Amino acid sequence: MEPIVNEFSQVNDDSVEKEKAQIKNIIVFETAGTLLLIYGALATETNFGVALVYFIGLVVCARLSGGYFNPICTLIGYIDGSISKKKAIYYVGAQTVAGLIAGMLLMPMFASKQTLPYFERLPSHQVFGTMMSEIAGSIIFFTFIQIQTAENTKITTTPVQSAIFVSVIYFVARQYTATMGNSLFNPSAAFGLQLFYGIYYGKWDQMINLLMYILGPWIGALLAITFFWKIYTPTLVSKQSN
Repeated sequence: MEPIVNEFSQVNDDSVEKEKAQIKNIIVFETAGTLLLIYGALATETNFGVALVYFIGLVVCARLSGGYFNPICTLIGYIDGSISKKKAIYYVGAQTVAGLIAGMLLMPMFASKQTLPYFERLPSHQVFGTMMSEIAGSIIFFTFIQIQTAENTKITTTPVQSAIFVSVIYFVARQYTATMGNSLFNPSAAFGLQLFYGIYYGKWDQMINLLMYILGPWIGALLAITFFWKIYTPTLVSKQSN
């Protein structure tokens, strides 16, 4: 999912200029794509709607930014060697800014909805169940993100096929594991939405849940990455050699 240079940009063949153009695309289109995904979660009522918006974001922005939209997906891309450490910093920065912008500008538009992501009327209610659901959904989603990101294991080849595949996996993960908090498995989105919900409405008790919505995806992602490298990849290599 390495981003390419915007075809409308006038750049020289010099690698430094090309890298600058790539970083510019990352900042602009990664922020826009992450914002679009969060908007979809705020505006739609169903997991299918969120997955459809995710697909649109991938088709529109992924060709120019890489289409990670999540700090954990960025980590996976970095581990697989798809993106450099320098670019990973820009990715995470853009995703975090998008989460803050969404919390500041978009969240108030949908604050009264029952399906507001990360909002629970009873903070810290069913902590264990919420955490387990976060971890389970993250394991499903990030395992397949890992498989699709690595060149030697990816299931689809074309960008559109990849967008469909990722969107379907996202739908499945949310459909069967998302808790009453309507999680996006995205720490940046959770932080931005929860922070400004507290600022605007003074309901800081909701911040109690933030730890679950940040730790859960990271724990699930680490388990998914471990599974991929320690079990899935060696098994695949063994079958291919036989």
